[in-house]
Amino acid sequence: MASTRPRWHTAADDSGEVFPPAGLPFAVGEVDRALVRRLTRELRGGVPVAAAVVGPRGAGRTAFVRRASSLAAQSGMSVLTAIGSPSGSSSPYGLIQQLISALPEDRRPVLPLRGGIDRLPRSALVQSFSRTLLRAAREHPTALVVDDVQWADSGSFEVLCAVLRRLHSSRLSVLISTTGTAPDVAAPCMELLSLICSPSVRGHVLRLTSRFDPTPGTRRPDAGRPPRVPRPREAPGMIGRRPMRAPGGSLPPATVPAPRPAPSSPDPDPTWGLAREPLALLRGLAVCGNLLPLQLVGSVVRLRETSTVSALRTLRTTGLVAPELPVRLTSRVSVERVLSAMDDTERQALHERAAELGHRAALPDEELADLVLGSRPSGAAWVVALLRRVAAACRTRGEHQQAVRCLDRALQEPLSGDERADLLLEIGAASCLTDPDAGDRFLAEVVRRPSRPGGVWRQLTAADLLLARGDAVAARQALAVARAEDPREQESLQAMLWLAGDTQLDTGGLEGMPYEAATLSQHPQDACGAAALAWHAATTSADTERIGRLARTALAFPVRHLPLYPRMLACLALGWAGETDTACAELSVILAEARRRHAYSLSGFVLLATCSLHLRCQDTDRASRDLAMARAEMPISSWHPAVAPLTQALEVRVLLARGEVDAAARTAYGDFRADVEQRFGWLQLRYARGLLHLAQEQPREAAAEFTACGQWLLAKGWTSPALFPWRLLSAVAHAWSGDRAEAVRLVVEGQRPASGPARTAPVGPADRLRAAVWLEEILAEIDDFPSTDLHTYTLRRLTSPPGGSDGPRRQSTGH
Repeated sequence: MASTRPRWHTAADDSGEVFPPAGLPFAVGEVDRALVRRLTRELRGGVPVAAAVVGPRGAGRTAFVRRASSLAAQSGMSVLTAIGSPSGSSSPYGLIQQLISALPEDRRPVLPLRGGIDRLPRSALVQSFSRTLLRAAREHPTALVVDDVQWADSGSFEVLCAVLRRLHSSRLSVLISTTGTAPDVAAPCMELLSLICSPSVRGHVLRLTSRFDPTPGTRRPDAGRPPRVPRPREAPGMIGRRPMRAPGGSLPPATVPAPRPAPSSPDPDPTWGLAREPLALLRGLAVCGNLLPLQLVGSVVRLRETSTVSALRTLRTTGLVAPELPVRLTSRVSVERVLSAMDDTERQALHERAAELGHRAALPDEELADLVLGSRPSGAAWVVALLRRVAAACRTRGEHQQAVRCLDRALQEPLSGDERADLLLEIGAASCLTDPDAGDRFLAEVVRRPSRPGGVWRQLTAADLLLARGDAVAARQALAVARAEDPREQESLQAMLWLAGDTQLDTGGLEGMPYEAATLSQHPQDACGAAALAWHAATTSADTERIGRLARTALAFPVRHLPLYPRMLACLALGWAGETDTACAELSVILAEARRRHAYSLSGFVLLATCSLHLRCQDTDRASRDLAMARAEMPISSWHPAVAPLTQALEVRVLLARGEVDAAARTAYGDFRADVEQRFGWLQLRYARGLLHLAQEQPREAAAEFTACGQWLLAKGWTSPALFPWRLLSAVAHAWSGDRAEAVRLVVEGQRPASGPARTAPVGPADRLRAAVWLEEILAEIDDFPSTDLHTYTLRRLTSPPGGSDGPRRQSTGH
């Protein structure tokens, strides 16, 4: 949630002293010019400032306020002043009208000519006055200075509170002064002081402890003398945790009533034997903390204003509430212990009332969400919108656990079908880094939910996230029952179903569920279908021109509001067709969109795909960077187990490209689930192991790995030579191990078309001779090529005609 850590300031150029943090009151003996300059400097820098001055009569509050006003005016701020008086306390909005009278007439609120302000509702007046003051501050930095605020009428208090609650959105400074020896001040002033100390305002409360001399630089007559010890009620001191030495001398200890000493063992009674009203206020403070002013906390627990003040005095006397501002529980008690005597219904009802009042008081979103998380479902329209905003902010900061908590609480509210689907989609994406399996269940529910026309994008987005994390089984099960009324939308769902089944070897029953293979349209009208067709051509065809044309057609669709997983496969197909630079550029666009959506599985998978393309064009540094970024974006624990072999295979190939054979050998093996052997990632790991064995001069082991890869590819019907040049590498391994006949057979088989009459034609002596000559040429060239990068060499050699003697032709091919 939002941090409430205090902001420390130093004014070494003036006094060298450290100021206490915002939100903690402290004592001063005279006007500290460094403090006032710091406050005005913050305001000029766009930081709203609020401060309250508390002191007994004769302590120099008015001189303090006048000096602060003078410095604010000298800094270029507009200063609006008002002075409270006993005669003016009966005048409605008297102090506020004094402030507004200093504004130009065209900026003042328009009031009725007859009957004046009495003709308008109280809420409308408070809103009008507060908006006028905030609007003036937005146009020019403004300071509101109110002296003797204890004489303000109730309407003026409401306007000041409304301005303070919205202080963070303006360039406004508020300085008030009141008579008293805090915390013993009038109840309305107590609400103002509590609000200034609250996390939403984080202002300053200063307590004057001695007579102020308004002339800067003059020595006080009593400087150097020991301070006079006054009566207990007038004793100087500090309110807060950290005393600050006054510029004119030392700070005497405070003589506020000492709380009872905390017992050596916890009190077994969580009610502490309190009467009803103090106990109710204690529970309200435990729920609200210092998020709400004291008077609103009293309203939460349904106490009258006088009862709230009396109950607070009782709690301070017993040592359960700290004697200083802001009002808070002492270390003697904890929130859990205070609320332990309440049943769940009472506790949730208390949180609900606190959240409702916090909403009316315009608390910041994340502080209000703290109250909502403990409440029961209310059905209020603002709750779901609030929790979704807070969840989005948490995900931006990387606080995924808190985002999931907010979205899970929002799911408990009454929701329409579309609202529930949106929330399920958001919590499924957010759970990717906290509880991936639970997130997959949320996403699968979205895919299975029937959608109205135009709403299939939710199903496609959920399936997009499932496939990117590697959970193809859940995606297939959900997409198999997904239906859309519009034919084009149904075609998109069918294309996603085809892609979910195409990355696995099995095409039969799936965990007891009959599975009918999806059909792929040969003339798609949507982005998913076009990408699926390009992927199919890239895995089954050697026609690079056709593959490139289909991939560019798929990438011509806009990237916004469409699934990204099919688009990523189209980029891989384009890279396999030889257009690696264009493919990497498109993958960068997809990565930016995935990050904008906070789709961590998609951004991680895009980085893995980019790593594989950079390996194909021998850009080892970028490939290594892509792999590291993918792991930072999506930790290995968040991936589906089927993706673990893929990340391991890419790491082995990066290490081999660097020449670190021993490190690659340590990485190439690990424990995997049995079912991952049917996935595309397992195929890539076995292929990487084959390259490792060649680098280690273990040709027999390499031939076994490449043969296993070939069996997997042939079973899938993936015959494209640009996918994995397993035949040529296996032929090299057999030749190195002494089996030239098998090596020549593999070369002949690799040179024949993937389909057609020529595929089944008998092999003649000329074919074998031509293959043997080409193999010898390749073996001779390999002697001068690094053994750690044979994958790149074989891909390039496949583009040279058999029997050519010009060496491999340098061009980038696909994955």
